[in-house]
Order: sequence, then C-alpha cells, then structure tokens
Amino acid sequence: MSKKGPKITIVTCTYNSEKYLEKCLKSVEIQKYKNIQHIFNDSYSTDKTIEIINKYIEKYKDKYDIKFIQSPPKGVGNALNVATKHATGDIIHYLHSDDYYCDKNALKRVSNYFKKNPKIVWLTGNFFFEVKGKKIIIPHTPILKVAPKKALSVMNIIHHENTFMKTEMVRKYGGFNEKERIVVEYGLWLRLIRDHKPLIVNDEFTVFIIHKGSTSTGDLYQFSKAILRAFNTQHKEKVIPIIGSYGDAALYRKYKIVVNRVKKLNKLVELKDLINGNGHKKDY
Repeated sequence: MSKKGPKITIVTCTYNSEKYLEKCLKSVEIQKYKNIQHIFNDSYSTDKTIEIINKYIEKYKDKYDIKFIQSPPKGVGNALNVATKHATGDIIHYLHSDDYYCDKNALKRVSNYFKKNPKIVWLTGNFFFEVKGKKIIIPHTPILKVAPKKALSVMNIIHHENTFMKTEMVRKYGGFNEKERIVVEYGLWLRLIRDHKPLIVNDEFTVFIIHKGSTSTGDLYQFSKAILRAFNTQHKEKVIPIIGSYGDAALYRKYKIVVNRVKKLNKLVELKDLINGNGHKKDY
C-alpha cells in the first residue's frame, strides 16, 4: 500500500450493457481518487457495449490502469472470478454496469477507511438504490453492528455494490459461487465473516439501479427466486439462520431437513421456468 493510499481495483463485467454503462463509467471518471485500476470483463456483447468501453479506454488509458478482457458467458460468478485474477489493487470493488458511484469522493472515503483501519479485511455500508429515478437509502448497518454473524445468517444483508475487500482475501476465501442455484456473493460473505468481522460504516458509496433486467430485483418472481438461492447458499455453507452456526451438530442436521424441503420448492420454480420459457439475463 503506497503513501497516497491503497490501489483500488474496480471490476465491471458486461454483457449487452449499453443501457446503463455510460452512467456507470461517468461516475468513475469524476472520482477524485485516482490510484485505481479498472478491469472490464465482457462476455462478447453484441450491442454498443464494446464501443462505449473503447471510448472510455482511449480517453483514460494514460491516466490510470485500465484492462479489457473477454470471457465466455458462463454466468456472473464466473465473470467476476475471471476478472479477479487480473486484479493488481490492494482493494477490490465490483461495480456492475447498472451501479454507479454516488459522488466524486466515494473512493476517497473508502481509501480513508482502510488507511485509518489497516487491519480490516473488508468494509460495508448501507444499501443505496435507485428505482424509477428516485434514490433511496436503507440504513441497515445498525442491524449489522449488533450481531453481524447472526444478521448475515438470516439473509444476504450485505450488498456487493457498497462492499470493498482486500483483493488477496477474495482469492483466499474462494471468490464467487458459479452455480446457478447459489447467490454469487453470499457464500463469500459467509466464509469471510467466520474469521473477519467487516468494518461496518454508516456510509454509502455506490448506487444500484433497480430495473426489470436485474437478476434478483426485477420483479416479485425474480425476488422469490433470489430468496430460494439464498437458502441454497446457507445450506452449502452449513449456516443455520438466526443461530448463525457453522457446525455439524444435531441441530444442524434437523435444519437440513427444512432446507431440503425448500430445495424441492426451488426445483418446482425451475420447472415453472422451463415450462414458461422464462430466462432473465443479468445486466452486469
């Protein structure tokens, strides 16, 4: 970590992301903190996404480190993991194309938090989202501060867009889940929090745009699927909601019975997907 602060790697994964991408990139352009690397991983977009990225690269290639790669469309988790391999920053942040930094000092504040707390592995803030042009903050950090392990065991209360991690720790703790039935980031949070409590700050850095194409928030049906995927993640990580246990005790075995019933429900949802031909693609 240099005297001017930690190098922050920004990862933006794209696939036909032209709708919100320019707003996302504009928020990076205006950042006062410039000790950054920006990695793009595109899954062979066919719209104007590549054109937008190329213009951005040409404009800022001499001002900070920018890397463009492409990988086959194997899901969000895979795209994030592939991009992470190329990260050279001390800190990493996953800025999807439908996210944007909320103000010009967002990354500067992140840098200051890590400089003032050199032993922290990750930090997280409030949920900040935009829906139909209206911005809303949900200050859930007070809940997290009381009992972070228990709060996280109940649901995925930590949102990727306002979470920053030491890059080496993302790699050490296995990165993102790539299976369809698992929430991509939730497992990483659950593994991290076993050993490292996040710095929980009453602050916001990034805005998430809720729109129809969002994987988990596009509509009620997609939201219900996200809840089922969260249950699958808890099952995989051997976590009991509320209790927050990671053990193999009798209580966990009883809990597995409940989870297996939820999994059956998940299979019914997937069958409905198949029958109705539903297929929603995440706008990274």
